[in-house]
Amino acid sequence: GRGDSPAGVIGAAGAVRDRRSGCEGKAGSKGIMGGMANASRMLMVGLMLGTMVGVAEGVEVCRVADLALVTQTGEFFLAAGFLVMGVSTTLFVMLSFKAQQEKRKFFYCACFITVVGCFTYYAMLSGQAWLITPNCRQLFYVRYVDGAVTLPLAFLAMGLIAGAEQTLILAVMGGGLMLVFATFMSAITGGFIKWLWFAMGLVVLIPVLMAVLVAFRNSAERRHPSIPELYGKLAWLTVAALALSPVVFLFSAGLSQWSPNFEILVYALLDICSKVAFGFVMILSHEAMDNAAGLPLFSAVEPMARDRETPSYGTQPMRPVSKAVETYI
Repeated sequence: GRGDSPAGVIGAAGAVRDRRSGCEGKAGSKGIMGGMANASRMLMVGLMLGTMVGVAEGVEVCRVADLALVTQTGEFFLAAGFLVMGVSTTLFVMLSFKAQQEKRKFFYCACFITVVGCFTYYAMLSGQAWLITPNCRQLFYVRYVDGAVTLPLAFLAMGLIAGAEQTLILAVMGGGLMLVFATFMSAITGGFIKWLWFAMGLVVLIPVLMAVLVAFRNSAERRHPSIPELYGKLAWLTVAALALSPVVFLFSAGLSQWSPNFEILVYALLDICSKVAFGFVMILSHEAMDNAAGLPLFSAVEPMARDRETPSYGTQPMRPVSKAVETYI
């Protein structure tokens, strides 16, 4: 029928209801799907928050009252170490300008050892390059950067003085790097892993000490007699610092028995012995340095012509002087 008849109106109304119900059904399904998506998102966020809370509960948080920090006493020791390293570096640089070309490599080693130490103490004095360890202790990690540079340089200077093979020198320098790395990893970790790193550092320390005390010394014994004497002084300075460093680490960063101030004092004394005293003993041993650099001790003096013509007494008669005495005056 037509659109304005009762039957048409009823049919049109039914069609409109059917379309509305279809739209409502689609909207309802979309709402259900959106609600499920929102619920899944909330569930994922809840799981992530729960995981983060669990991790946060497993991490030990240090209270401010429990932190072991460096005070003004420690800063005084750092300032003293900075001044000693700076003055020593200045003297080494001035002496290196007067040194012969063959000996400057030893002066350069001494200069770089003390200048790196000077930079390290200035960084610690200015409050830089430190972190808080798991045992709530302030740790200057720049000290280990210093050791990674200065310890191989000391081994290089000792190997050159002893005349050791290049492969042996490189091996000992690599052992020094491994020792510093193991000590640093032990300082920044805790629990069983901490002491495992400490044990690995001790394992590396033993062959390094054997190389310094035996292999390098055997090479030095085969050179000029003045070289073993110098090498013995340098070796004991280095060995004493290397042997005492694990003890200092054990009572400071290991067991936290010593305060950070006392730790800085002990390390400063070790640095003065292994860096400053090491450099002065090395560059002030002139005879040993000359022999280590391959310089001749005495230059050959050519005899004068008059001495070559003068015969020895009792072998030939003296020839009469043919020139007047005034010619020699």
